[in-house]
Amino acid sequence: MSALTEEKIISNDIKLIYDLSQKPNRTNLKPKVDRAVIAKMRVDLVLPANDILTVDISFDTTSGYHGNAMMLTDDFGVEMLATAFEVKYSQELADELRYAWANKQFNHDPRKPSYILVQQPQKEGEPPKIYAACGGKEHPPEKEDPKPAQSPWQPTLPPPMF
Repeated sequence: MSALTEEKIISNDIKLIYDLSQKPNRTNLKPKVDRAVIAKMRVDLVLPANDILTVDISFDTTSGYHGNAMMLTDDFGVEMLATAFEVKYSQELADELRYAWANKQFNHDPRKPSYILVQQPQKEGEPPKIYAACGGKEHPPEKEDPKPAQSPWQPTLPPPMF
């Protein structure tokens, strides 16, 4: 590890590697007074074919609105949020979340979602926006449909589930 990185193991299956090099904030996001906000994340997804797909998730938008609240990645997380939805919103909303996780978004999708992104409500009394993501394409695209090297596959988020 170089002098500008720091590794921290916080449990036997969670390791953080910090890049400590100083960088200017060129995003539309503003930090909180007492906490940082996440501008982007890079995740490596292990696909069913045992290949890795790297996905950059940017939370930086021109609006500067930073309402990203959660990223659900497994059954336990979905069930925890669904239980909270039952209490705060409705059984119907909780069931929609469970359904979004347990099923392909479209019948022709190769997989169920790899993760669900949750955004805070923009208005009081509205439910959060839920995005089931990364399950709608084969990666890489089939060889009969080659893509130019300068134009890699760009994921697009579906509209919110509710």
